Amino acid sequence: MNLQNPGVLLALLPLAGFIVLLYLLKIRRKDLTVPATFLWPSRTDEVRANTLFQRLRFSWLLVLQLVALIALAFALARPLTRQAGLSGRVTVFVLDASAGMGATDVAPTRFDEGLRLVRDAVRAASTGDRMALIEAGPVPRVVFPLSTDPARQVAALESCRRYDAAADVGEALRLAAAVVANQESAQIVLLSDGAFDPPQNFAPGKAAVVYRSLGQTAENLAIVALGSSVTTEGRLAYCGVRNFGAAPAGTTLTIYADGRVLDSAKLLAKPGETTGRTVPVPAGVKAIEARLNPPDALVADDYAVTVTDPNAALRVLLVTQGDPFLERALSLDPRVTLDRAQAVPDSEQGATGPASTYDIVVFDGIAEEPVRSRGVLTLGVAGGPSPVRANGTVKNPIAVSAENHPILDGVDLRNVFIDSAQKVTPKATARTLSESSQTSLLVVDEGKQRRAYLAFRVLDSDFPLQVGFPIFVANVLDFLAGKAAADVLAVPAGSTFNLPADAADRPSLVVPSGRSLALKVEDGQARVRDLDRVGRYELRLGKTTKTLFASLRNERESNIAPVPSLSLGGGTVKAVATPVRYADFWRPLLLLGLLVLGAEWWLFARRS
Repeated sequence: MNLQNPGVLLALLPLAGFIVLLYLLKIRRKDLTVPATFLWPSRTDEVRANTLFQRLRFSWLLVLQLVALIALAFALARPLTRQAGLSGRVTVFVLDASAGMGATDVAPTRFDEGLRLVRDAVRAASTGDRMALIEAGPVPRVVFPLSTDPARQVAALESCRRYDAAADVGEALRLAAAVVANQESAQIVLLSDGAFDPPQNFAPGKAAVVYRSLGQTAENLAIVALGSSVTTEGRLAYCGVRNFGAAPAGTTLTIYADGRVLDSAKLLAKPGETTGRTVPVPAGVKAIEARLNPPDALVADDYAVTVTDPNAALRVLLVTQGDPFLERALSLDPRVTLDRAQAVPDSEQGATGPASTYDIVVFDGIAEEPVRSRGVLTLGVAGGPSPVRANGTVKNPIAVSAENHPILDGVDLRNVFIDSAQKVTPKATARTLSESSQTSLLVVDEGKQRRAYLAFRVLDSDFPLQVGFPIFVANVLDFLAGKAAADVLAVPAGSTFNLPADAADRPSLVVPSGRSLALKVEDGQARVRDLDRVGRYELRLGKTTKTLFASLRNERESNIAPVPSLSLGGGTVKAVATPVRYADFWRPLLLLGLLVLGAEWWLFARRS
């Protein structure tokens, strides 16, 4: 037992001595003349009381008063008792909902074990204990806020879900720190296996951080590579399987082409090594899937998919000084893997050379340079390869015309306010799609390397606030990639993205279990989410159906070995199997002191 205010006990001895002294003091009485003394019986205690510094005799009143004093003194010293358990007076639970928490080495899964611990803590909480729960998924979510309502808290646990994706645990911890800011005796309890990127800018403040590790083993096989390429022998698919455990492990790898078995073989992987297969792919195949059988401790990484359509996945390089609107619009396209840079890497410069790493390069407010990508989008600053020649700037140009072109489907530049733009004229091979009275605003070149040029930066206009902006970005990507958007897409599990849609099409998403979920349409865009699990999804937009394949390919999640300690808030937090918390013990002592004082008063009144 610890004391929060031990200095109070220093006053215990003087107060106890004062109480004892009261029983030793001489009682002074006045002399009175009475007619007779036989009316008063002999009172030896009065004689004793009139003796200075009499010998102390046993008295229940003295005992009760000293017991009451001791109880009240220890209550004011605020004693704390050590208890095994997760909850405290103020507790915020952060539950890791990443793919790795789906490992079955803790039955039924690590995630379910974390939920059980939270449920048990809520049910065992004392009156007045406040708790909150944050689900650390790809986007953190508050399951229930800081409250003292166990019934609602237990009911809210039913909404928790795990994702076959990496989790943003750092953001969840920062959110937890904000919830308990300036709270005394608060604690943040992290329930996780520790397989996440070290959080940045996390400071727990006055709260204590407790890390409850979940997981027992590192044994796991995962598909870490799956792709296809065209060679002189035709299209080949290659698949890599890695053993993250400490012992050799075998499995059966089956590769499918558009749902039909293409190849099946037994593999033996040594600890820490990758093995795999390369097989020919028939012409016309759109999707290649791979599965491990039987499934091991982590099922999510026993499945992977890749698509052969080059337009189904786009690698985009954004060369910019910073534009959050453009970055977000590009990131929300399900086909796009986005990289950012402030200058073109040396490996991508030049009009000739090896094939480019990127399908599309976007120059945002930076002069275009020669690159080897399939397409180039330039915003605001023309360069040598651009389809226009620049000649100064113009203020507040207003679009007055628009050509019939796929880039402008659903887009109206005439409603866009533009602060300033380059004054340009198109080159001979270029085509103007939209212009103002002073300059061309949108110019394209449909040559071997497709180019699109917009005469103004997005940040120099209100274009990002227009309904047509995300539609424009999607249309430009389709144009620069060379053909219409693919009907088969491969996306990371847990991702969220937008697709152009009309509310009249009543868009819906069919999940792998067969359940159909309606999608909400806002500003001409359907928000696609609920890709929680790896597998095959169907996106229905009116009479159009797109097939989505969600998969996990994340080596950090596949390495399911529990992490023994974490670097959090500038310090190291070690994992604990049974967290210990301190509970206040002053209330029972205060109650005891009051009861003893009540007993002392009753005894005194009875004797009187």
